[in-house]
Amino acid sequence: MLIFNERFYLQRFHQCYIRFMRFLLFSVYVLLGLNAFSQNTVDCEETFEFVYSQWAGVSNMQYHSKKYERHLKDDDYAEFDFTVQRSPFKVAGRMSEKGHFILYDPIVSEKEAMYISNGFPFTNLMLDIQGKIFRGLNHYTISDAGCEFILGIIRREYQRLPENFQCTRVVRNGNDEILIRAETDQFEWREYIASEGETVLSISNKLSVSAYLLIENNDNIETYAEDCNGKTIRVPSHYGQVVELYIDAKHGLPTRIANYDEKGLYESYDYTDYRFNVELDPAYFTVDYLDRLN
Repeated sequence: MLIFNERFYLQRFHQCYIRFMRFLLFSVYVLLGLNAFSQNTVDCEETFEFVYSQWAGVSNMQYHSKKYERHLKDDDYAEFDFTVQRSPFKVAGRMSEKGHFILYDPIVSEKEAMYISNGFPFTNLMLDIQGKIFRGLNHYTISDAGCEFILGIIRREYQRLPENFQCTRVVRNGNDEILIRAETDQFEWREYIASEGETVLSISNKLSVSAYLLIENNDNIETYAEDCNGKTIRVPSHYGQVVELYIDAKHGLPTRIANYDEKGLYESYDYTDYRFNVELDPAYFTVDYLDRLN
C-alpha cells in the first residue's frame, strides 16, 4: 500500500527549486559577465587605425615623460619634458631634475645632438646619440622621441602575430583608455650569428626586438653601435613576453607603455600633460633660444 508523504515531497520540491534558482542565477551572472567582456573588447585593427588617424592631425606636441628602465647594475628612473616637431623632425628635451636641454635636429646632424648645459660642465656639447656618453645603456635615444617609433614597433608586432593581441576599453587613473596588450607563452632565446656590418641596433631593428635586451643578455657586446660581425649572440623571439600600450580614448596617443620579459618588467614609460599643435616660436629648436630658457 503506497502512502503519500506530503512533507517528504514538499521538501524534495523545495530542494529542487533552490538548485534550479541557483543554476538560473549563475547562468545570468555568466551571461552578464560575457556581455560586459564583449562590450569592453574592441577591434585591434580599428584601434590602430584610430591611433594613426589621430596622429596624422598632429604637427607638433609637448608632453611629460616618466621612465623606468632595468639596467645591468642600477635601474634607471628619470623624467623629461619633450617638444617634438613632426615635419621636419626636431626634438627638444629637458631633463626635469637637472634642467639641461637636449636638442636634436637631424638636418644639422643626423648622428649627434646638442647637450645644452644648465651647470657642469658649463659648456654645450655635440654628442653621438648612440655613444656611451649620451646614450649609455638607455633603452632609447633622442631620435626615438615622439610616438612614431614605439607605435611602429608595436604595430609591426601586431601585423606579425595578431593572434597574440587583445584590445579592451579600460578606466585607468580615472581616464578612459584603450589597452593594447600582447602576451605569448612562446617567448624564448635563440642564437643569432651576426653578419658583417651588423650592430646591436641594426639587429634589433631587423628582428623587431629590444636592443637593450641584446646587451643585457650577451657578455660579448657592450654598446648599441659596436660591430657584431661574426659574433654569436642570444636574441629574444619577441619584443616582450608581455607588451602593454595604453591609449587615451579621446586623443588616441599613448599614456603608458610597459614591456615585460621572462624576468618581469624591463621598461615602462608614462606620458602626461599632452599639448598638441602648439604655436611655437620659429627659433624654438635652436641653441640660442633654448639657452635663454635655461
